[in-house]
Amino acid sequence: MPNATTRIIGGVLITALLAGSITTLSGCGDSKPKPKPVAPPPPPPPPPPKQIDAGALLQTMRADQRIQFPNEKAPGDESVARSVIDLATAIVKGDDKAMGDLLVSTGKDVLDSLTASGAWDDATAKIEAIRVVELAAPGEKPPSFSVSLAVQEPGIAYVMRFSATLDNGTYKYTGLPGGRLTRTRANQFDDGKFD
Repeated sequence: MPNATTRIIGGVLITALLAGSITTLSGCGDSKPKPKPVAPPPPPPPPPPKQIDAGALLQTMRADQRIQFPNEKAPGDESVARSVIDLATAIVKGDDKAMGDLLVSTGKDVLDSLTASGAWDDATAKIEAIRVVELAAPGEKPPSFSVSLAVQEPGIAYVMRFSATLDNGTYKYTGLPGGRLTRTRANQFDDGKFD
């Protein structure tokens, strides 16, 4: 039968062995904690869509010479650019039928009243130039976008704003309040200040 001294020595040995086992299990004798794995960096975002060549598109579409579409305002989506050129063409030529096809129904009602009063023909007959001065159309075939056109008449230029919404594959426009600022030339609105 083990005496008290043997039991104490055995208890110390068991305690020492258990302590060693715990140290071994928790870090294999290392005092440094293991580094946490580093997550891989997220993939880079997709490149922005390449802007189209608005000047080349104006030529391809045989657009009216009064339409100005600077390349720095061009979107990445050709369908948006074509639609904006169609809008500018309808305005600069005073083509109420083409304009009506581009507008939402409430816009058509306003256009009909302008046409009936002769105000449409009077206003469009004075246009010397129409210029894209702002275009916010993110991505390819966006569901909606906004565009601002500077219209130049003799001695004065002003801005017309529109929002466009994709409707059965074509963009339909709604007129928005224009800026209050007037200038002498359409290209003076390239700074984006309309009010």
